[in-house]
Amino acid sequence: MLVKIKLVFFVFIISLTTIQAQFKLKQGDLLFQDLDTDSIANAIEKVTKTILPYNFTHVGIVVKKNGKLKVLEAVSSGVQLTSIETFLKRNLVNNKPKVVAARLKSEFKPFIKKAIKYGETLIGLSYDNAYTIGDNSYYCSELVYEMFHNADPNKETFQLKPMTFKDSSTNKTLDFWVEYYQRLQTKIPEGELGINPNGMSVSPNIILMYDYYLAKKLN
Repeated sequence: MLVKIKLVFFVFIISLTTIQAQFKLKQGDLLFQDLDTDSIANAIEKVTKTILPYNFTHVGIVVKKNGKLKVLEAVSSGVQLTSIETFLKRNLVNNKPKVVAARLKSEFKPFIKKAIKYGETLIGLSYDNAYTIGDNSYYCSELVYEMFHNADPNKETFQLKPMTFKDSSTNKTLDFWVEYYQRLQTKIPEGELGINPNGMSVSPNIILMYDYYLAKKLN
């Protein structure tokens, strides 16, 4: 069993090395991730679908720290820095990461450094379980949105849109979300402004660059 685990890890390292040779991440790149790992990820997928052939439930931004690229992200434990390797292997299918890298269009690149500088001040803050904008906690796409909004409030790098927690096929709030917000003892923020990874992935201000699962350049 130990030999098998070592072999799987070895295969992943080889494939990851190959991927990194094919596509070079840069500071400011966004990593969209399809987690597919738990009930909340599945519930998010059901209410945030796009026309893309992906269902992203998480997003992080690439930053350079002490000369090394990492991912700044908001996860259940809070806002944190994560290694690229850890991020990519969080959800593997056939030893391949379900991740797509995106890059900001040139007119928005001047805001990257300021956005990241602000984002780093948020490290350690708690995760926003209620998915509401404007408090002192952050969910994944909210973190990225707030970073660039802080860099230039007049430049809409990403746009907030009314949120829904309803199944598009039935127009009824999913039972999952009803029970979820009952446990939080707060109302469902239906119709309130927010942002999600799928919505962010179709922003006209970014370009999808590389599909890690297909090991294929998209642009």
